[in-house]
Amino acid sequence: MLTLSNIHAGYNSSEVLCGISLQLNEGEVVTLLGRNGMGKSTTINCITGLLKTRSGSIEFNGVRLNDLQSYQVARLGVGLVPEERHIFSNLTVTENLQVAAANYSVSSSPWTLQSIYKLFPRLQERRRHAGNQLSGGEQQMLAIGRALMINPELLILDEATEGLAPLICDEIWSVVRQLKQQGLSILIVDKNLHTLLNIADRYYMMEKGQVVASGSAHELAGDFELQARYLGV
Repeated sequence: MLTLSNIHAGYNSSEVLCGISLQLNEGEVVTLLGRNGMGKSTTINCITGLLKTRSGSIEFNGVRLNDLQSYQVARLGVGLVPEERHIFSNLTVTENLQVAAANYSVSSSPWTLQSIYKLFPRLQERRRHAGNQLSGGEQQMLAIGRALMINPELLILDEATEGLAPLICDEIWSVVRQLKQQGLSILIVDKNLHTLLNIADRYYMMEKGQVVASGSAHELAGDFELQARYLGV
């Protein structure tokens, strides 16, 4: 479904990605791992059209993404939950969801307000509140709901549970599991290694803008030497 081949990218004169290659198959959950500053968010920005690559190729369902704008990537079926959430603070919960409503993948059972509220009952309770009146956990729920409202074929979550209370984290992970069971392809970044490796099928480990290890999440869960070397855990 998604293939990155020898991607180089960066900001101004600095190069952050130094030949990244990875792939994600339909229905898979894949995680990008690595310490802060190793290029995980930059990789996501390149996939979603927020940062232009300097060389290499990104393809999604056979379509080259390198030269597309972020809204064009979204219309191809890529939903993003960004690290900063970027909720529209002056819109209500319902309006934040409605503004993203689309069915670019022509799903036979598209996401609706009702199905998002069933997934996140707390959002229904807060549906008339403005984005800036929500807690951090509620904003993350809303960011995920908004990404789902475009009915993506691939959902990307950048720092899925960072800074959230443990109970909220549990709810977010429960939703990710549900989405996996429904067959949604997911690319995810998070620091909660134990939970992440229980959900993900495969991983890519990043160090200084390169992929230094990859394989099954189950194997990494038992490889404490590799975890210590690249994650410091």
